[in-house]
Amino acid sequence: MVCRLSVRLLAACLILSAGAQMHRASAAEFVLRFATINLEDSAAYQQVFKPFADAVARDSNGRVEVGVKPLGGYGKPAELFNMVERGDVEIVSTVQGYNPGRFPQSSVMELPLMFDSAVSGTAAIQALLKEGRLDKDYASVKPLGMVMLAPYGIFTTGRNFEQVKDLRGLRVRTPSPTVGLALARLGMIPIGVPVNMIGDAIENGIVDAITFGWDSVAHQPGAKGKLLTDQVSVLIDANFAAPAMMVVMNKAAWTALPPDLQAVIEKDSAGMSEQNAKLRDASDAVTREILKADPRFTYVALTAAQHADIERLVQPVVANWKQSMTQAGLDGEALFSRAQQLVHQSSLAAR
Repeated sequence: MVCRLSVRLLAACLILSAGAQMHRASAAEFVLRFATINLEDSAAYQQVFKPFADAVARDSNGRVEVGVKPLGGYGKPAELFNMVERGDVEIVSTVQGYNPGRFPQSSVMELPLMFDSAVSGTAAIQALLKEGRLDKDYASVKPLGMVMLAPYGIFTTGRNFEQVKDLRGLRVRTPSPTVGLALARLGMIPIGVPVNMIGDAIENGIVDAITFGWDSVAHQPGAKGKLLTDQVSVLIDANFAAPAMMVVMNKAAWTALPPDLQAVIEKDSAGMSEQNAKLRDASDAVTREILKADPRFTYVALTAAQHADIERLVQPVVANWKQSMTQAGLDGEALFSRAQQLVHQSSLAAR
């Protein structure tokens, strides 16, 4: 009897102890799981998203805990938007292009040669969001910020580049359908590949080229322990186009927060997009110069004639995009014109 009683007491103590630990671990009134597609050692993760989580904990006096995790921490990149819609996580930072057709208004910023820096592109898409011009895209979630990445280069696994026609027939990784349509106008064959699968796509011969950021290509793991820079050899400084990125929150989780905590989230997320854009531009500029000087690579800067050739070839993409917006019941002409105005304004302001 004593033995049985002791066992029961021990079990009860263990349960009480576990409960106390769970209570301490959940001391915050609200725990917001924040999934990103960034590597843990990336500038965006360390200098934007982790500080955001820390700021929310501080400014809410510990009432809100933001459990931010890097690439793969909560789910695969292509799954994150659906996860935040369902409430599997509360916040995500991901790429709109992983969900084709879901963000038609935002795709205006992914049109080719639309902007020349992450800062100018981000200022424009943030303004479009504030003006209510992207409301249909994000009706199912609470947007916390939008970012346009710095315009991508085109990196091939070996084909030399002397004329724009040399791109014809290359199977190229594209980050979004809109960017892919523009690449197709150059004669390339666009293939959608999430960021975590790019290295394998190159290794397995699925793609011969990728569109990607300069700093990202130097730090993103590729296949078999390589970096992506170990898998490409020709670097074309095309300054072509880039995908839109979003930080959005589950709508029910947002509504569940009392007004004072919503104000904390709004305040602490307000500068994330601009800071992220500045980091992207700065890191891309530094890495571009490093790779340009690396004898392993053939670096190609477009001439004025080549740039004009690309601009001529991709022009129909804009007309087709406007037509697709009209078919979707959206005013593509007005959205495109306003986006151009905002990019011009932000570019002037940055000088």
